[in-house]
Amino acid sequence: MKATHNTERLNAVKGFDLNLITMFESVYIHGSVTKAANILGLTPSAVSQALGRLRDHFSDPLFVRQGKSLFPTTTANSIHDKLFESYDNLLARFQEIDSPSTITSLAVNCPPYLSLTILGPLIRQVAKIAPDCKVVHTTAGNSLSTIDDLLTFRKTDIVFDINPHNNLSRNTFLLYEEPLVVICAKNHPRVNEKALPEELMKEDFTFVNNESLVRINFARQLEKTTKMKRKIRYSVGYVGSAMPIIEATDTLAFVPLHAYEQYKNQYEIRPVAVDFNLPKLPVYMIYNKTSLNNTFFSDLIKSLEKAFPPVHA
Repeated sequence: MKATHNTERLNAVKGFDLNLITMFESVYIHGSVTKAANILGLTPSAVSQALGRLRDHFSDPLFVRQGKSLFPTTTANSIHDKLFESYDNLLARFQEIDSPSTITSLAVNCPPYLSLTILGPLIRQVAKIAPDCKVVHTTAGNSLSTIDDLLTFRKTDIVFDINPHNNLSRNTFLLYEEPLVVICAKNHPRVNEKALPEELMKEDFTFVNNESLVRINFARQLEKTTKMKRKIRYSVGYVGSAMPIIEATDTLAFVPLHAYEQYKNQYEIRPVAVDFNLPKLPVYMIYNKTSLNNTFFSDLIKSLEKAFPPVHA
């Protein structure tokens, strides 16, 4: 019965190149033929030709160009929704066949400032469970499309991010919450040990830009409360880059507490006691559900969930 069922399905896709699904998913995730080609190790013309075959097969344009990006049509969204979870499971099963028993290398992606808190506990847990396992830390970026690409194509095993990622094939676990602190130069001429929101908003800021919706929303809340717009003088992509700027200027910055503790003895900076409650940055652990089929990975996830202080609602 099973053989007959499989034969019928094989007949249904006879003549259809299943490699086109990989190209479709890559274009869907990146919104770009060029990026998809780079990821797959193909030429852009090869991916474009594949899209042409898919458009003919489904009688739909699938992607429409808007500016420099390609946006999926309703049909493309429907194809992705129906195929993605099964496609993701297929990749996971193939990975298990490739290395069925043990994981000899664990790839972890998280921003540098989160690594200050995460890598120590993670390395200790890996050493307990699989002492010979190599850990590779990457900082490939934490946009939604980047993380989808990292996990879908198994470029990384675990992603740590300050934004949750809603996907049926992923697990997202709130690992811990990171307090924020306002910092300034030790010799700042105006900011005292304690400051009101209105006083802070009169100052210029150094903005740590890491695509965090949490920080953007917090800035908007502060602007709404004080009815004043925050003035951004400098913008950096990494929290460590903010420290020398804060030391050398009169600007302020919102940074994670652990980052401040890491750098406070290297730079002439100090925290500012503010007269309002600062939010905390949530830190999430994201991974493919199918990865839990591996005993080492499952044990590691359980141990990491217990390695950090519990989050209280």
